[in-house]
This record gives sequence, structure tokens and C-alpha cells, in this order.
Amino acid sequence: MAKVLMLVNWKVRYCNEVPDDLQPPDYVCKGKPYWFFRYASGDWDVDVVDVKSLPAIESFEKERLRFYVLQTIKVLPRLGQYDLIISHGMQSGIVLALWRRLIHTRAKHVVFDIGSFNSAAESGEALRMMQWVSHSIDGIIYHTSSQIKYYEQYFPWLVDKSRFVPFGTDLDFFRTEECAASVNTGIPYIICVGNAKRDWDTLVAAYKRLDTNVHLKILGHVDQRFNGVPGVEMIPQVPVQEYKRLVRDSLFCVLPLESFNYSFGQMTLMQEMAMGKCVVAARALSLVDYGVDGETVLFYEPRNVEDCCDKLKLALGDSRLRERLAAEAPSWLRSNRSEKKMARGVEAFLGDVLEGGIQ
Repeated sequence: MAKVLMLVNWKVRYCNEVPDDLQPPDYVCKGKPYWFFRYASGDWDVDVVDVKSLPAIESFEKERLRFYVLQTIKVLPRLGQYDLIISHGMQSGIVLALWRRLIHTRAKHVVFDIGSFNSAAESGEALRMMQWVSHSIDGIIYHTSSQIKYYEQYFPWLVDKSRFVPFGTDLDFFRTEECAASVNTGIPYIICVGNAKRDWDTLVAAYKRLDTNVHLKILGHVDQRFNGVPGVEMIPQVPVQEYKRLVRDSLFCVLPLESFNYSFGQMTLMQEMAMGKCVVAARALSLVDYGVDGETVLFYEPRNVEDCCDKLKLALGDSRLRERLAAEAPSWLRSNRSEKKMARGVEAFLGDVLEGGIQ
């Protein structure tokens, strides 16, 4: 049995029963495997430590430091109990990597590098710090295939320690059959979900060019600049079941990302695909591994208002196209981007690290 400590860069709920309002990454249920480890074929004993602390400390670490210190300090006295430490994101990995750069630990350290260390920075003190501490890392898992080009240029010593494992979604959780009943307003709509790193300017500019009575609902982001734009509705964050209902009842979904060489937006795209929706999305680097243009998703060029508008028109005007993409998306995910498939890829990599196969 491998003893594992997992440091996650979000808050989780520790509970005795599986909750129905949270996704598997967001809770730890006593006596049950955590998140993707529920699909593991091997024997893994996993302890999970989140970033929860006093509100003032949480805020300071998240907003000012941009990484978590207290989380690692809390576990330092018991590092000797573990064979492997997993940090999900360098926000939860940098302090441990620094510690291991100075003091050797028996436990090996693997990082899920969601943000290309420091948002794929190409210069500056933060990059130099990341380069120095990264020499202590034993393995890197990344979810955006183009990240390897960044490693080749700025972290070449990690290339052979890195593996692309596509992110996978929980297809069972994102089913809409049991979500709340529809509230029929009589006004059809398309929906855009999310907050961070969304290109609202391109989306709203493209929407304003449409000659349509279909509304645009922006869920999770309220921007005063768009008050008064005809047809645009802004909705604050809602509980997950309401989110699923709003997605289910839309004509289709829109995901207007900017393009950066690290992982973001993939969960939203795949959740909507899993719920059987057609999605119009920016062809961002983080998304190209997660859909097939014209078969499971409609891509447009990032920051291109005309192309975005053309794809919105196409989806609005062709119900058969919407239905075909909506029907294909869940089966494509099940074959290519399921959480189970991700888990098997992660487990194989962790096994290689523990056995010394990653040099």
C-alpha cells in the first residue's frame, strides 16, 4: 500500500456521507477513496489537506501571496509518514518544493501543474524562483498538451519527468435528468458560464451583431459595462443543481476564453458537453485537446469578434447541427476524456515515479 498526502489548492468538505451537491474533488468522505482514486486498481491510502485556515490568512495567501504557506507548514511534521506527496497546482506545491530543495524527504513529490508554474511566465523573479525550486520535483502531470513546449524552453530538466494526462470529467455527476424542473420564461437563451479569464468583450460584441430574440445569459459574472445591452442577462453564482438546470434549458452554451499556455476552462467545457449541450468555444490552447471541431464542439478563433459571431449564427440557425453535436459530445467524452480514463493515466504515472521509472 502506498501512503499518499494530497495537498489541494481549494477548500474541501470533510464528511461522513457522500454529498449530492458537490463534485468529487470538493469533498472527502470518510472511508471512501478521494476523487479519482476511486477508480484506482492499486491500493492507495490517501490523506487530503486543503487550504482552509482563518479567513484573513486565506485571503492573504490567495489574493496577495498567490500561494499557500500554512497548508504546507501544517504537514511538515508528518512528511515522514508518506511515500508520495501530490500537490494540485504550484500554489500548493511551491513551499514544499522549496523545503525539499533544502531538506531531503523520503517521500517523492508530484505536482499537477495546472498553471504552467506561474501562468507560463517567460521572465522575472517569480520564474527564476520556480526554476530553482522545481529541481526538487519528482514528477509533473499537465492537462494541456502545449505546456510541454514551455517546459522545453524554461524547465528542460523536467521534460523527462513530465506526462500529459488529459483531464477527465465525472459523466455521472453531470447528468441533467434529476435536476430541478424548468422555469419556462418563454424566452429562449444561450448561456455562458464562468468568471475568470473569460473574454466577455469579444462575446458581447459578437452577440450585439446578431439579429435575434434569443437572450444571452452570463452565469457567474456580473459586469456593469454590459448593463443595458439588449438581451444580455447577468446572473451571480448559483447552487450546482440550478447551474445544471440553466445549462440544460439553454439552446446551447458559449465558452469565450482567452488563449494561454496552461490549463483552464476545460472543466466547464466538458461539464456542458457531458450534459448533452452544443458548445461554441474559443479555440484556446487549453481547449483544443478536449473537443473535435465540428463534431463535438464549434470552435472560433480567440478574440475574433467576426468569427465568434459567425459560429453563434451557425448554432442559432441550425438546430440539426446543435442536436448532432449535443448527441456526440457525451459519448466522445466517455471514450476519451472520462474521469476514469484520467485516473488510470495518473495512477500509471504515480506508479512510475514511486518505482523510480521517472528520472
